[in-house]
This record gives sequence, structure tokens and C-alpha cells, in this order.
Amino acid sequence: MEVYTSDSSDTDSREQKTLDYGRMNLTVITLDDDLHAKKALKTHKDFETLLLNHNKLTLLPPALTKFINLKVLDLSSNCLTQLPEAICNLPLVTLIAKNNNLTNKSLPKSFVMRNAALKELNLSGNQLTHFPEQVLELRQLRYFYAGANKITSISKDIWKMQRWGREEFVCI
Repeated sequence: MEVYTSDSSDTDSREQKTLDYGRMNLTVITLDDDLHAKKALKTHKDFETLLLNHNKLTLLPPALTKFINLKVLDLSSNCLTQLPEAICNLPLVTLIAKNNNLTNKSLPKSFVMRNAALKELNLSGNQLTHFPEQVLELRQLRYFYAGANKITSISKDIWKMQRWGREEFVCI
């Protein structure tokens, strides 16, 4: 399997810290084996962006928790039915999980990330039926997307987000 890391290009450092497994039609990914197979000079801790978008993943690999400096995780357009609690141990700033099969019950009980840094959360195009209350815990959140779900009710406490200075917050 060909894994793209942008080390070979003359691009900025952000791209050099990106591991791109997007659009590879993967059903399973281990991350550990793939990094070793490529004899990568980098380890999990060297990456800040992990792109797993547009695959057929149903589960996230356990090795995901080894990406201790991960800021951006794109899980969009897969077949995920669960976001594990362990995802909250990552220092994510952006979590994109749009266009999967996530329900309210399959979300972590709390979205409070390590260092409480999450600023963007995209859950559009899933199977949510009501506003995820856990989002109210995210004081740094600036962008929340939940369009193209089956949401029929929004939390009465959504006003708290405006109090935290979120003028352009909810996109449902």
C-alpha cells in the first residue's frame, strides 16, 4: 500500500506533518504496521494531521491514540458507527466526522479533549436525531456543523454558547 507523506515535497511544515490515507478505499487500517512497512523516519508523535477520509472504515485503529500531537483528524465519508471515548485523549483542534453512520448513542459521552482545545467539530451527514449535549462542554468550540442529520430538537441550553462569545456557532 502506498502511503503519502509530504516529506518529499518542498511544501510548508504543516504538510510535512500530515499523514494522508484519504481516498484509498481502505476497510481496515492499523497505522502501526503501515508506518513500519514504509520504514518511515517519522513516528506517531511527529504527525499533527491525520487524513482517513473517503474510505470504508467501520472502526478506528487502536494505534490512533499514539498520535499524541494530533491537531486535525478527518474521518469524513467512511462507514463509522462509533467514535470511541479514546478519541478524547487526543489534543485535537479539528475533528471532522461528517458523512458516516454515527448516532447520538455512538458519540463519546464527553467531547472534552485533552487540553480542551477542540475548536471545530463537524458531525454533518450522520444519523443524529437530537442536538448532542456533549457539545455544550466545549468552551473553545467556534464551529459546529450538524446539517444533513435527522435532528428534531435542539438543546434549551444552546444559549450558553453565545455567552461564550460564539457569534457564528451552530450550522444545523
